[in-house]
Amino acid sequence: MRMVIGNGVIANRFIDYSLQSKYLIFAGGVNDSAIKDEKIIQDEEAAVSAALSKHPNAIFVYFSSCSIVDPEVGHTPYVQHKVRMEKLIQDSAKNFYIFRLPQVLGLSDAKSSLVNYLVDAISNQKPFELWKHAQKNLIDIDDVHAIIGDVLSGGLCLNQIINIASTHQTPVLQLVRDIEDFIGIPANCMLVSKGTSYDIDISEIKIILAELNIGFGDDYVQAALNKYFGHLLHPSKLLSVIVPTYNEEHGIEEFYRRTKSVLDQLSPRFEHELIFINDFSTDNTLHKLKLLAQTDPAVKLINFSRNFGNQIGITAGIDFSRGEIAVVIDDDLQDPPEIILNLISKWDKGYKVVYGVRPNRQGVNPLFKLTAKLYYRVIGSLSETKIPKDTGDFRLIDRVVIESLKKMKEENRYYRGMVAWVGYPQVGVVYERDKRYAGVSTFSFKKYVNFALNGLTSFTEKPLYFSSLAGLFITSISFVLAVILIVSRIIDPTVTIRGWTSLTVIILFFGGIQLLSTGILGVYISKIYREVKGRPLYIVESSVNIKHRSDDQ
Repeated sequence: MRMVIGNGVIANRFIDYSLQSKYLIFAGGVNDSAIKDEKIIQDEEAAVSAALSKHPNAIFVYFSSCSIVDPEVGHTPYVQHKVRMEKLIQDSAKNFYIFRLPQVLGLSDAKSSLVNYLVDAISNQKPFELWKHAQKNLIDIDDVHAIIGDVLSGGLCLNQIINIASTHQTPVLQLVRDIEDFIGIPANCMLVSKGTSYDIDISEIKIILAELNIGFGDDYVQAALNKYFGHLLHPSKLLSVIVPTYNEEHGIEEFYRRTKSVLDQLSPRFEHELIFINDFSTDNTLHKLKLLAQTDPAVKLINFSRNFGNQIGITAGIDFSRGEIAVVIDDDLQDPPEIILNLISKWDKGYKVVYGVRPNRQGVNPLFKLTAKLYYRVIGSLSETKIPKDTGDFRLIDRVVIESLKKMKEENRYYRGMVAWVGYPQVGVVYERDKRYAGVSTFSFKKYVNFALNGLTSFTEKPLYFSSLAGLFITSISFVLAVILIVSRIIDPTVTIRGWTSLTVIILFFGGIQLLSTGILGVYISKIYREVKGRPLYIVESSVNIKHRSDDQ
């Protein structure tokens, strides 16, 4: 059941809430402050009433407007509509949040929002009136999403009206000058002596702004213009989505549908390529991928000659990716594709690696959750490379990280550790991992054990010191015991030293220590043996829609 109602910039940005059940996000289509069509207004009011009736137990999240406190537009149909909706929700919803927004910075096909209107008008030399005394509060939609996410997750200000806005007012005249400088075209405008400004109380979110490190400096608007309208001046960036797959015939089409929907929302900022690496599936996965590739040129298929494993599949996807950024994601839909928008918003702030953090995982055995948490803490304490806790392979990596990873040729690959080792600014995005969409996991207990051991031995040599430390400890204990026995014998020569049982236990203990030490050493020697053979990491049997190939597989 879809829990985000509406379309446009706000609804699209909150798509990551669409499949949860706690919140109903209503981001309606009435977002033009100049609207006069009563039918559109009435239709939305009916939609709000219907949503309240249909989801009585959900926390109702409604997006209103800060224009309500602007005395200059209080009489308009748009503001009166928002006032009525706020009253309806306060009277009808059990629990609610009403978020009032100012002018939102984001990319939209609609030209009704101020910034989109001005960019379109200036780019196409359309004449318009410029109110030289007007000031507007501007906030990036990604910052809106982050602030509201923090409010919802913390349960703050429930059943209240909250202003989500900037700390600064931007003169519209300055905004036009910024757009002119950005596009390089003078505006065809006529100055009109109109316009006012009004203060917006953001006291409820000041602490959140500080915690999220959201600042509204002099370059805030310029950064948003470059982010959302850079494609007007330069070619769109390319986003590569890397998808290792094995026996996922029942879920591959739904994964494609949801992921494609998210990627389409990123256009025209980003073009995209979906790189599927088929790890020698034995079901109908390959056939379905070929059909997708035939209908969508953005779908690219790499088909292995045999099963090389998930980590090698990721490696092949990285080798063949062409994007400025790449997102690695599994196709079982446990990692929601909608979270890709959250990863990109962090990349926009300068991070080169954005990894998913999953403290809560649905449909997972509690014992497995516990062992996974213990494993990450063990490897974190032993390894010099700080591998983030509670993470998987779902993450975004920048091109500089991709190029660094392509230089790493070890056969025993632990991808999440390799990305951590590379460095660069990295940050996590918390999300709730879903249940598997269809089928059963092909990652057996044996594979999990091998994967864990590979990660442990690939990023720390400390297990090799185990036998030395154990030997030192046992030798010390033996020396103390020998001194005690000698002294006892001198004091009382009649003392009989007993202990056949304890002697047997000690021999077995020593034998276990030796075997364990030899086994640890054998693991490292085995890894060395596999590395020195220098075999290719993978062999591609066939490919579809692949034009670029790496020479160093």
